[in-house]
Amino acid sequence: MGSPLIVQLEQAWAHHKYAVLEKDPASYQAIRTLLKNKQDPDQVLFYALIEKAYAQPDQIGRQNNAVLHVWGYFKNVATSEEKAAFEDKHSRWLNGSFSLTDLKKVLYDLSVSYQMDYLINSSYFDSVR
Repeated sequence: MGSPLIVQLEQAWAHHKYAVLEKDPASYQAIRTLLKNKQDPDQVLFYALIEKAYAQPDQIGRQNNAVLHVWGYFKNVATSEEKAAFEDKHSRWLNGSFSLTDLKKVLYDLSVSYQMDYLINSSYFDSVR
């Protein structure tokens, strides 16, 4: 069992994980490594990495990586209609004719439909709540 601090940081990580991935995969990986230290994790570095990630400019490739990670929660449980709708909207977003906010709304609605509290409570969906 880890320290009470690691429990707190892992809860914070669950909240920020996909928003960090969307902005800065390097910070995402650094935080994953940092959290392997269950006894004495570096809290200051943890939050500095989150802040660094949020400060990065948007990049469609990074955003797409996060979208596909979140979609991964649904790809095996979504109905054929939900899959087709996601794939259509995802393709339209990649082509610039659909907004990222609207695509995230699709994923958020799936999170609600499939009761994925882990995702519902994520900061990744702050722009669509």
